Amino acid sequence: MIKLFSHTLNLAVVCIGLAVVTNLHAAEQSVTGIFRGNGKDANLAYAVARPGEPFSGEETIIVVLTEKDTTGEDRPDIMAAFGQFGSALILTFQRSGDLVGCEVAHTAHEKSPFSSIGKLEVKDFKIDGDKVQAKLSTGGEVESFGSQTWEVDLSFSVKAP
Repeated sequence: MIKLFSHTLNLAVVCIGLAVVTNLHAAEQSVTGIFRGNGKDANLAYAVARPGEPFSGEETIIVVLTEKDTTGEDRPDIMAAFGQFGSALILTFQRSGDLVGCEVAHTAHEKSPFSSIGKLEVKDFKIDGDKVQAKLSTGGEVESFGSQTWEVDLSFSVKAP
């Protein structure tokens, strides 16, 4: 009986530890709003940021917003672009807040991923201590390749790289 209780107690401690780690990870990142492709909603629930390559002499940050958790992936931007984590937006920002890269990867799109910078407006971009955050919007539904539509109206906050 004592051995069973000890095993149950150890299992409970492990479960509580995992819950705490999961909550800490969730507190470091958030994504809220709309990402729609061809009328189909994607549930972007995960955000991760990593350093990018310099662009025009300025450091960049790659922010990856996905439907599935990317934990453990060294280059989530590459894997997300090809559907490994469901639908995704892969965004490259200069530290000044300029958007210099946007890959749209939606499971409802036949031609995916594709690049589109000019159709996405960035508002309230800031690096605040250890967080990167911004609001993104296409200003409604936009068309790419003549047959694919997409729409973004969301906010994110993620731990800075």
